Amino acid sequence: MSNQAEEAAVAVQRALLTCMGPGAAEQLASAQLRLAWQETVEAAGLTRGTLTSRLVDHSNGVARIEASEAILAQELTLRAEALVYAVNQRLHGRPGATIELRRLAISVGRGGRERSL
Repeated sequence: MSNQAEEAAVAVQRALLTCMGPGAAEQLASAQLRLAWQETVEAAGLTRGTLTSRLVDHSNGVARIEASEAILAQELTLRAEALVYAVNQRLHGRPGATIELRRLAISVGRGGRERSL
């Protein structure tokens, strides 16, 4: 990243912290992580039809991912190492992106669907 881009990133982060308060840095980092996840899975062709995934939470370098279907969860698990690398590459240099992933914890979720009895 160029020196000008770094300065701009720092200025944006400082302005957000001033406007949003003390929790702004964490909120910004989480938003950047979620965006990088979505961009990565879309670029990898892992969002098709009803197959979706979302970053639910993150803690200590572990992103908790919820997949819409078991087959997608299996595919994400197989590609986990490459996905972590790709997400970290996307995060590099983004304003407020202070999180670095180490691994994924993948589960199958209901994605808002109602359970039928």
